[in-house]
Amino acid sequence: MHYTNLLRFLLIMFGALICACSSSDKADRIFVNGTVITLDENNTIAEAIAVSEGRILAVGSTQEIQALASTDTETVDLAGKTLLPGFVAAHEHPAISAVFRNFLDMSGFTHASAAEAWQALENEVANTPRGEWVYAMGLDPILLADLQTPDRAQLDALAPHNPVFILAANLHTAWVNSAALTAAGIDESTPPPGEGSYFGRDEDGRLNGMLVEKEAMEPFTAVHKKPLRVAAAYQARLDDLRAAGFTSVASLGFNVPAWLARWAASENFAPRIRQFFYYRGENLSKLDGKPDFDSDFFRVLGAKFWYDGSPYSGTMMVEQPYRNSALSEQLGIGHGSHGEAVITEESFRTQLRDKNARGWQTATHVQGDRAAQEFVQLLQREFDALDARERAAFIGRRHRLEHGLLVDRATLAPMAKLGITPSFHINHLYYYGDALKESLLGPARTEQILPVKTAFDFGMYPTLHADSPMFPAEPFSLMQTAITRMSRAGTPIGSHEAITPLQALQSMTINGAWQLGMEREIGSLEVGKYADLAIVDKNPLQTPAQNWRDIRVLETWIAGRR
Repeated sequence: MHYTNLLRFLLIMFGALICACSSSDKADRIFVNGTVITLDENNTIAEAIAVSEGRILAVGSTQEIQALASTDTETVDLAGKTLLPGFVAAHEHPAISAVFRNFLDMSGFTHASAAEAWQALENEVANTPRGEWVYAMGLDPILLADLQTPDRAQLDALAPHNPVFILAANLHTAWVNSAALTAAGIDESTPPPGEGSYFGRDEDGRLNGMLVEKEAMEPFTAVHKKPLRVAAAYQARLDDLRAAGFTSVASLGFNVPAWLARWAASENFAPRIRQFFYYRGENLSKLDGKPDFDSDFFRVLGAKFWYDGSPYSGTMMVEQPYRNSALSEQLGIGHGSHGEAVITEESFRTQLRDKNARGWQTATHVQGDRAAQEFVQLLQREFDALDARERAAFIGRRHRLEHGLLVDRATLAPMAKLGITPSFHINHLYYYGDALKESLLGPARTEQILPVKTAFDFGMYPTLHADSPMFPAEPFSLMQTAITRMSRAGTPIGSHEAITPLQALQSMTINGAWQLGMEREIGSLEVGKYADLAIVDKNPLQTPAQNWRDIRVLETWIAGRR
């Protein structure tokens, strides 16, 4: 972009933000004749709202709101539909989704059988010029029950002349062939990548083509992370989130450059979705200063850490070992495996101490019960070393625990006292609950997974997320699982941790806003807050919970703009 045009772009963006923050007693737009679920402190149900310059001017009956209209006011007739606060995507990966957008989809969401998925890969190889890379994603032996995970020899036979990289649906495991290893400069003498990552090896100690965790995969995916390669795909991914009713997204871990994020989220020089970044790895150097929030539309909030890994790669840290089963063997999980940390205690404590002292929030990937225990113990030690003023600030950071598959009540209790807030990867239960119960964890442990109700009981402002691109970012799917606690096969799992429909809506709106430090601006429909809205075809509070996945988002508005 030419410097003159860039300056014009920045000035217009600044002007748009100033305009969005001003106030007026004139209604630019009114929404009437519907059901307005405000999710305010009193859980008020109204019929209409008025919007002025991007913010909510009034909430009330249709008659009350119509009285605020002038000849210049636009009227949106809800015609009986339901108006909700825009959803907050508490933990997603739009940049990763953009990188993978052009990968071949081999997932169980797209293919009905393993044979169908492998045929798609064979077709892709056949249509790719010799020597060029073939990238695929979504391979999943749980959703595709007849799938056998590949090894180097099988992929060599399938693609002898093309480097092949296949990413698992869990995003923590991948498989490559010999041509890919050669192209990436990896051979038998290459040292382990570190930080809990490793290159898989067979019984003879030879590389078998399996890659576990991010650092092992990095040499094979770096080419796709160049900003200009993902620009259009990133913008398209943000559009997908908006279409699903999300008006804010927290992007944890791998992120596009800030300038690209702002450009991708603009339309006619006006922001069209709110983005909140958490940095990791080499980008943590960007957090050397203190927080200086850019705007209400783009903020860098802090650091993302991984404490342990995935339940489906054997890197989740558990007190009792994984079950030995055909599935665990298929996933490459060793007999008696307890998993292990992917970050050293010293490294984690040093970085946590530094980021907390500078005023940054942290968000830590924690799946297993042993990982959760160690995580809380480490934070407790840091907290105990602080004086009274620093302790208050620590609690005010709202440090986050991400995913929390096996976090339990005994661990949530001290977390609550430390001000730690959890975001739950709830659709593990829906898509993988039966596999966890029968093959990986056993019935007793599976019955205790994802304790969302307990987190509500402790006042921890829990949220739900899809961790896309792992699972589809569909808010009503996440909420239905949290309410019904039913797997896709219809198995009830941990019904004692089921939450109410109202709590489910809170977990996707006001609780997400609270975790992002934006509860005074978004997350509920109240006077003075931004008019971030989702219009849906059915009233969730009058729809049976087992039918929430059928609720459709019709329109999404951000700061009063459709």
